[in-house]
Amino acid sequence: MKRRILFRYLISEIIPPFFLGLLAFTSVLLIGRILRLIELVVTRGVPILQILKLFSLILPTFLEMTVPMAFLLAILLGLGRMSNDQELLAMKASGISPAQILWPVAILAFVIALATFFLTMFARPVANFALKKELYNIAKSRIGTALKEKVFNDDFPKILIYVEEIVPPGNTAQGVLIVDKRDQIREDIILGKVARISTEEETNTLGLRLFDGSIYEREKNRPGFSQTRFNIYDFKLDLDDLIGPIQQKESGPKEMTVSELLSSIEKKQREGAKTIAERMELQQRISFGFVPLLFCLLGVALTLVPRSSRANRSWGFMLCLFWLVAYYALLSLGKALGDKNILHPIPALWLPNVVVGGIGAHFFRHALRDSPLTFPRVLDRAAESVAQGWAELRRSLHRRHN
Repeated sequence: MKRRILFRYLISEIIPPFFLGLLAFTSVLLIGRILRLIELVVTRGVPILQILKLFSLILPTFLEMTVPMAFLLAILLGLGRMSNDQELLAMKASGISPAQILWPVAILAFVIALATFFLTMFARPVANFALKKELYNIAKSRIGTALKEKVFNDDFPKILIYVEEIVPPGNTAQGVLIVDKRDQIREDIILGKVARISTEEETNTLGLRLFDGSIYEREKNRPGFSQTRFNIYDFKLDLDDLIGPIQQKESGPKEMTVSELLSSIEKKQREGAKTIAERMELQQRISFGFVPLLFCLLGVALTLVPRSSRANRSWGFMLCLFWLVAYYALLSLGKALGDKNILHPIPALWLPNVVVGGIGAHFFRHALRDSPLTFPRVLDRAAESVAQGWAELRRSLHRRHN
């Protein structure tokens, strides 16, 4: 009965700040993406339902990071509040050991670790793959969203398109420059003040109808240009040329399933090719699944050490931020060493887990030592009391003798 009461009480202290932290961390990381999605609605006319679909596909990538972050914050805030109100001290005095405080949180950590493992191993790669396909569908149906202003767009092979301004909802462009290198003999440079953008589903082509411009033709074997003025000029592009480069990028390590990663590693090893990217991705997915367990040990240990007894909410936030920065700094270091083949992918990606787990175990060992239920600590305190009593007796005898 006592265990059930303790379990429910500790979990009730952790769950509310967990969801609050999850909402806060996810919102902060998503701000940049949300602004870009809003831009698609306002300036490109993409439907709200399609934007919501994009948002749902982006979410798993951020959740695999924010779920462990929110769990660490929840432990530091929930148990920190109990420590500040002397509840943890009262539990220790009533016979509850640090290990008994740890196990209910560890059960919750195991559940969250399973959720994180599912996100990293399955949900995120599938969502990334679907996201690229959805972005292509938007680019195909609303090609203006694929053309960026004031940069050279090179999505189509051997064609460069520069657009000064895209006029909402995205089917009109101003200040268009096209460099066409598809012909092996000559090169065309097309300038137009205004262009109407359209797609033809039957022929699967993108059409640019340019108004009031010029065409500069240059043959590769001859110097100089020939100029032709036009009022209206139709420029056609095959959308299948746009699909090709995207399809080649779709099978990157971040979009592969676990079986595809293993197959790719095996295939490249047979061919003698490098497998660093695939092995790094695989190890990162596995190691991320253990992060909630490590944060559980670290968070509980930090709230049980004696100096945590004056903890408050600001202390919890600052401590959480410090350890998150430390963990992801170690992760970045490991990735850099692994990408450069200085470290094997396993030690490179497990470096932050080993360091943070070791520090958490060290702090928890100190918490066990400080517990009044720990036998060696009782002997230490008894010895200190005897020594203090003996010193006080000697001082008293000395005063009487003088």
